[in-house]
Amino acid sequence: MSNTILVTGASGNIGRELVNRLQVAGANVIAGSSRAGAVGSAPTRRVDLLDPASLQEAFAGIDTLFLLQPLESRMVTMVRNAVAAAKAAGVRHIVRSSGAGADRESPASIGRVHGEADQLVIDSGIPYTIVRPTSFMQNYIHFFGAMIREGGLYVAQGDGKTSLIDVRDIAEIAANILKNPASHAGKVYTLTGAEALGNADVAAIIGTAIGRKVVYVAVPDSAAIEAMRGMGMDDWTIDVLTSLNHMVAAGHAGISPDTAALLGHAPIAFRQFADENVAAWQ
Repeated sequence: MSNTILVTGASGNIGRELVNRLQVAGANVIAGSSRAGAVGSAPTRRVDLLDPASLQEAFAGIDTLFLLQPLESRMVTMVRNAVAAAKAAGVRHIVRSSGAGADRESPASIGRVHGEADQLVIDSGIPYTIVRPTSFMQNYIHFFGAMIREGGLYVAQGDGKTSLIDVRDIAEIAANILKNPASHAGKVYTLTGAEALGNADVAAIIGTAIGRKVVYVAVPDSAAIEAMRGMGMDDWTIDVLTSLNHMVAAGHAGISPDTAALLGHAPIAFRQFADENVAAWQ
């Protein structure tokens, strides 16, 4: 049976790595993105999750859909549009990238919004698999890299610990599922690293890798919110990211066995990640 795979969010952190892995494996993969530009040598389609009409063309002939949307105020609408288009196009399986702690009844707004989006996929009538990763190691490059280069890490997460995961592990797992989706139908997997780390631990590991001290400062919510506003974030995004900070501060540190089981090997350790990315903090 044919298996044409469309990866949405293909120009992003997870998507680009996922497309590359599927290509190496010889899968029939199409890169879908709202951004212009190629993703490796994969054929591309424009995917605008806020434009239902465009999704009819984007999803035509697709067997398996990897659904990844940005974390923004219209994300549930994006997932609703994607599910409707997938049903109309005859998509046979949806793999959604969600978030750890997704639950419509969660006290954290980030958990609620991911839980609502997950439920749309679950209720779609299309066979599905949901992966729920914890925070990405790559956040310490893309979001916190500038402050780390200045010698500090200022985050409103107190002394809480979380089991960070490398996006390469997420992509490897997603690729394995997409190549054989039927064996993962109806499954919901929580993806974590193999160790629980606080930001003080992270700062120390990065400091060792780059050969100079990095100081972690647990800032109050008010300072973090002011900084996010200074970056132009809207109230919805600030609320969701603040709720994530609260989850981490409360000790969102569970270690799931799903990651190693799906990989067939141990997940990437933060020390390895830090050693491989020294240039990002120099």
